[in-house]
Order: sequence, then C-alpha cells, then structure tokens
Amino acid sequence: MAEELRERSGERAQDPVTVHVVSDSLGTTATALVKAAAVQFAVGTVSVSCLSHVSNVAQVEEYLSRFAPEGHGTALFHTILDPQLREEIRHTLEDRNISSVDLLGPTVGMISRLTGVDPLNIPGLVVDRDVDIVCHVDAREL
Repeated sequence: MAEELRERSGERAQDPVTVHVVSDSLGTTATALVKAAAVQFAVGTVSVSCLSHVSNVAQVEEYLSRFAPEGHGTALFHTILDPQLREEIRHTLEDRNISSVDLLGPTVGMISRLTGVDPLNIPGLVVDRDVDIVCHVDAREL
C-alpha cells in the first residue's frame, strides 16, 4: 500500500486544480469532504479555496471574479442553507459554466421530507448538537 502511494505520487496534473468551497458558515463541512476526496490523488494535484460566511450572491460573484475568472476547469462545492440563496448561486454558476455540487441542500431536504418538519436553516450550528447515532456497525465485523 505505501509502495503504491509512493509510485502514484508522481502522477499529477500539470497544474494543480483549485476546488472552491462556498459556505454560509465557516466552510469546515464542505472543506472536509473535498479534502477527503482530494487525498485520493497525488500530493499537489488539488488545492482548496474557501469563501465563508456567505449571505448573498454578490459575495459569490465577487469571489469568482477574483479567484475563478475564466470559470472553466473549476468546480465549486457549497453548503448553503437558505434555499433562495442556493438557487441564486446555482444560476450564477450556470451562467459562468462552473460545475457545482450542493452538499447540504439535498440532505436537509430529504430529512425535512422524512420528518415533515421544516429545517431551522441557521448557519453555524454545532454539528455534534443533539444528533444521536443509533447504531454504528463496522462492516468488516459482519
């Protein structure tokens, strides 16, 4: 395994790809997920840039103008709770031909449909708040 990692470390793109993270809070959730994916590639292949505490689409547009002006060859991952802001960001990204992944919206929506309860939509709540893990089974032990 370590041998394979050393061999693969030479396999990298010409220039590192910058993946952009946008969040209405700190961006730690999206950044952690992007980093978990990026570690599957050779060191130096992927870098992460984060825009935090987003409250309006103009902030995202300004950020993109500065840090992703061409738009092509980039991707943006976001954790935006407000449905209207998510939609505005989606339109902005489509207009700029930037691929994006909404990391939080579909999950919150599904839980809302399952529970029949509207989400709080409050950025920055502590993740370990009151969510219980009912069962954790290691598949290697089955």
